Amino acid sequence: MENLIKNKQFKWLTHTFICALFWIVGFTLSDFIKTPVASFTDVVMVATHMTTILLASWTLITLLSTLPTIVFTILYAFITLLASILAFYRYTMGFSLNTMILDIVFQNDIAISADMVTWEVIVWVCFATLCGTLLALLRRLYTIDWHSKWTYFILVVSVCGLIIFLNPNGRFARPISERIPFNLYAVTKKHFEEKQEISKERPRCFKVATTSVDSLTVVVVIGEALRPQNMSINGYERSTTPNLERLGAISYDNVYSEYVYTNRSVPHILTRADSVNIQYAYTERSFIDVFKAAGYFTTFIANQDAEKSYVYFMNEADTCFRANTSKTVYNFEKWLDEDMLPYYISTINDNSPRQLILLHCIGSHWWYNSHYSDDYKIYTPVITSRILSNCDSMAMVNSYDNTVCYTDFFLSQIIEPLQNRNAVVIFLSDHGEALGENGKWLHASESEAMHSTAAFVWFSPLYAKQFPQFVEQAENNRNKKWRTDFLYHSVIDAGHITTDVMDTTLSIFR
Repeated sequence: MENLIKNKQFKWLTHTFICALFWIVGFTLSDFIKTPVASFTDVVMVATHMTTILLASWTLITLLSTLPTIVFTILYAFITLLASILAFYRYTMGFSLNTMILDIVFQNDIAISADMVTWEVIVWVCFATLCGTLLALLRRLYTIDWHSKWTYFILVVSVCGLIIFLNPNGRFARPISERIPFNLYAVTKKHFEEKQEISKERPRCFKVATTSVDSLTVVVVIGEALRPQNMSINGYERSTTPNLERLGAISYDNVYSEYVYTNRSVPHILTRADSVNIQYAYTERSFIDVFKAAGYFTTFIANQDAEKSYVYFMNEADTCFRANTSKTVYNFEKWLDEDMLPYYISTINDNSPRQLILLHCIGSHWWYNSHYSDDYKIYTPVITSRILSNCDSMAMVNSYDNTVCYTDFFLSQIIEPLQNRNAVVIFLSDHGEALGENGKWLHASESEAMHSTAAFVWFSPLYAKQFPQFVEQAENNRNKKWRTDFLYHSVIDAGHITTDVMDTTLSIFR
């Protein structure tokens, strides 16, 4: 035992392990405080997740520790400083680092960012950084034996471990990269990838786009994982959509989504991409550009994190608002679509005669309990574990139906302010959701329920009076089979835009 303690490799690995443990206990733990834990299995899963991040941190620090002591100390202290900032806001405000927060940091006025700096932050960060610096300086107490084969064995294992843990295509990549401290690199990388994607030039796919209407508000709502089978407007036994029924929405319960996950579905439905020309989703502009060319003021309001596959379209709009500036999929606090309403109300009240407003909802995304307010916890019991195998099937359906009830409320708040305007609202969910059919749950795999997606249209009285034939045809087409390809052409048609890119056979108004 005495020889082991004196062993240089033992001292080296012990030091780097303690450095890694300091990060996990001091900072990474903040990412797990609000994680739902309802059983021993949940505890084991959280512990396994944290252990994986600990091992990834250990391998990284072991490699960094081969640098000169002063360089290692500076790097470790700097990462500790940044991680302590993230942990403070995670503990106190529930904030998680995402690209929207980086936009605020990099682009906003310094005074605005300075408002977030308090004496508590300064004390916490200084204390954490001091502890990290002193811990890193312990590197001076030992030397690495470069003549030992065990040293090179440790380095090879560390490199292999880091490759396994951080391989972008590996099973560990996302759970690790979304957590402190690894999200410092992952989110920054994603931020600059998005900026690069936005800066790309995509060609217009039309020659002309004009409109004869003087005043019109077109609202497009992109839902999340809303299946038509659980909407009472489509005959579901539970009253999940009373507001849509009261407001006279025309629902389409036979719509097929080409893709069953957001990153592929959203660019597909915003462009003229179809099952034959899927490449248009990544080479052409969206219908937002058509509306801009026709003289509409365009606004994109997002309640989901920007993804590389569709961030270009968000920035096509004249104005882009992001409501979820502190949320990621690993948040388990409330993440509600009503956070978009202040941006929406201010937009419709800005007196632009012709407007296109696009809202991207969090909707019925998993973890369901985060996406409805307490007032809409109507069906109980609800899920208490994030491990699907630990969830009762009825509780899963109850939690999901609560999100549908909340979405119905949210959509009524979108529609009500338009009652006295010339306006039309078109809703389409990006994909459906499996709720136990053939043993399948959620989405992003393959099942009929995942491809079956919700859609509806609502007309204001003024719009219905001015364009009665559109209302009539929308009613006539409600029972037809549609693919999500219809959205691009139907939205342009709803805006009464004359353009060479519209296919009237794909419009629900024809």
